[in-house]
Amino acid sequence: MTTTPIDLRTLAGDDRDLMIALAGELDFHTAGQVEPRLQELAESDCRTLVLDLRGLSFCDSAGIDLLIRLSRRCRLAGTRLLLCDVPPLVAKSMRVLGADRDLVLVAS
Repeated sequence: MTTTPIDLRTLAGDDRDLMIALAGELDFHTAGQVEPRLQELAESDCRTLVLDLRGLSFCDSAGIDLLIRLSRRCRLAGTRLLLCDVPPLVAKSMRVLGADRDLVLVAS
């Protein structure tokens, strides 16, 4: 089995706001790799968590499901989750699956 690459890194942040970049393929195999760190960030005391998705080359329903779960965790923790620069095909998949009702997509 070949593991597809995913990269999660902090772009900017302070005590209350964080910008995180996800790059590569967010799918069934890689969602589990980044979920623990994203959950940790969602449950931290940051006010706003921005995920820059411009580097995603692929995102399947498992990746979108991860983002929905993350959004719900953020809401419970009082954190605002924003998805920034979502690639057009990923945004289209989100709309088709109805995920855009739970997620906030913004342009940078």
